[in-house]
Amino acid sequence: MDELQSQTEREARILARRKRIQERLAALREGDHGGGKEGEKKEEIGKGKQQVIESKRRLMRVKYRTDQDVTSVRVAGDDRENQHRIQEEQTRQDLRAKLLAEAEQSARQNAAVAMRWADLFSIEVPQDLYNEIEAQRQACERIIGSKDKLIGEIKGELKKKDDEFVKTLKRQAEDIDTLLQYMSRQFVEMQNAYKEELDEIENAFLQERSDLLESNRREMQELFDKRSRLEQDFMDRYLAAVEAYQAQLEGHRQMDAEEYHILKIRLETDIQNLEQHLEAMRATYQLNTEKLEYNYRVLKEREKENTQTIESQKKKLSRQRDILSSLKQRYTETDRRYRDENMKLTDEYKRITEQFKDLQSKFRHFELVDTKKYKEVWGMKEADVAALVRQLLQADKVLHDQQLGWDWRPPDDAVFMPVHGDLVPGATGTGTGGVGSGTGGVGPNGEEESDEDAAARAREAELGERLRDGRNWGALGLLCDEAGFLIDIKARNMIERLPKDEQGLVKAEAILRSLGISDGSSFDALLEALSADSNIELRAKGMVAPAGRGMAEEKSDRGGPAVLVHPDEAVRRLKAFVEVYGTGPSRGPGGGGGGMSGPMRVQGALRRAAEREQEFWSRMTHVISDKHTRVWGALEKQLDKYLALLQERAGSLRDVESLQHQNNELRALLNQYLASRINDELQIPPTQII
Repeated sequence: MDELQSQTEREARILARRKRIQERLAALREGDHGGGKEGEKKEEIGKGKQQVIESKRRLMRVKYRTDQDVTSVRVAGDDRENQHRIQEEQTRQDLRAKLLAEAEQSARQNAAVAMRWADLFSIEVPQDLYNEIEAQRQACERIIGSKDKLIGEIKGELKKKDDEFVKTLKRQAEDIDTLLQYMSRQFVEMQNAYKEELDEIENAFLQERSDLLESNRREMQELFDKRSRLEQDFMDRYLAAVEAYQAQLEGHRQMDAEEYHILKIRLETDIQNLEQHLEAMRATYQLNTEKLEYNYRVLKEREKENTQTIESQKKKLSRQRDILSSLKQRYTETDRRYRDENMKLTDEYKRITEQFKDLQSKFRHFELVDTKKYKEVWGMKEADVAALVRQLLQADKVLHDQQLGWDWRPPDDAVFMPVHGDLVPGATGTGTGGVGSGTGGVGPNGEEESDEDAAARAREAELGERLRDGRNWGALGLLCDEAGFLIDIKARNMIERLPKDEQGLVKAEAILRSLGISDGSSFDALLEALSADSNIELRAKGMVAPAGRGMAEEKSDRGGPAVLVHPDEAVRRLKAFVEVYGTGPSRGPGGGGGGMSGPMRVQGALRRAAEREQEFWSRMTHVISDKHTRVWGALEKQLDKYLALLQERAGSLRDVESLQHQNNELRALLNQYLASRINDELQIPPTQII
């Protein structure tokens, strides 16, 4: 946008310059036509000034003619540069469109790969699991291939820009030579014209000077004669005026003597009046002094009374401190009692947690193995990308320091922050976030399964009541407006085909299902998180202890949050809600009272991992700004060094692929050994040790 604006301003300046040139030409033409009228006024203006006007007109014509030759070169160069920049902007827009399209396609492919990992958790056959992982690897290779193809196109475009730069330099050299020829010729012509016109102007002024001297001499003689006559008349009038002024001065002296006598009498009277006023003011000041002394004594008495009041308030303060100490003692006893009760509840919670760990041990085992394999593949790719980005930053630093002489500012260290710094929640062995509903079995007589179905139907009925309650429609509308990205593509397409009066409810149910909301208590917890006075973000950071069920139930009794959070903060509140309730243990009876179920927590963790991966790719693609990329395009020598770095990177990628192929062969051989039937004949098979 800045380049387009600068081009528009440049074209406007060119048009304004052409307009001024046309106006100057019109003025010259009018001056040539008006030469007849000026000829009539030559005698009035003078020969010298007339010659100056004619010389200026001739020099202006010569200068305009030579300026046209010089300007033609510049106008042609500006036109070529304008066309070049328009074409350059079009090329840049096309390249940006390709980059955006590739980024969007890569994001979709990454999302597809990330979503596929969730399906791998349900595969139990090793061969099928290996085939699916191999398909995931091929999908990752296709993503990398598309990026390498785009890099090749950018390299071709850079090579093309280098050729255009060389051609432009040659064309500019030719224009400069032509411009220098025109300028030297203009200088010679203007120098000769100025010399000729100066000679003409000098001759005209010399002729005019001789004529003026002769006319001034005659005029001076006439003025001297006239002055002598005027001096004689002035002396006669002066003597008569002096006699009249002396008579008037004598009359004024007599009048001033009388006025002085009257003024003296008036001033003496004023002095006597002022002395009387001074005596009256002294008496008044003495009275005011006595009043102030009386007020001072009154204030001293009041100060004594205030001192007594302060003493009484201090005694009262000491009594209040005694009361405060007794209240603190009562608080300490109450706090000790509640701490003992909390310890008992904590022991009960630990016992239930240990039971829950035993139920999910199998799930954690497979989850750890799959997560480890995925992170090994991701770690290799992440290390390669980080190395490439560091090479780009090193090249950028070399360009700034050695070639351009600019101050280079390195990016923030957060750019290289690893995506998978910790394991997926629920796979770390803490027993607080695994799948809690995937290992439940059916009893011998089917009574356990029927109880679970009845409990699930009761939770769904409770959630349906919350959705139909009109007091919660405001919060549901906020979810639909700000959290629509949680709905997958299939559900979104299905919602679009529904009538408009049913889309809102179905959309809200889909968002709640994505968040893992399956009963009324978890829905109340979500409403509490969306309220304006919620502390869910502080709880997510570990700064505030969980509020338990009391706050959510209190919100439910009041009919939903009284004041909803601002829409700009809704997504941040939802993220904090998932972190608080998605990774903590299930609350309430049976583990489904208010938290999210195990599969929902795993899906939430995978979704957050996908978001971190997408953010990682975004950071990697934007580590070098567009301005630095354009600077690179102008430096041919640095592009050769960059090409050498790319060739080195290709060799490193081939080594990595070779190592990866060897790792795959070793992994297949290890799986073959582990799946061998001879392991069944051993007393302690290797599978039990691993």
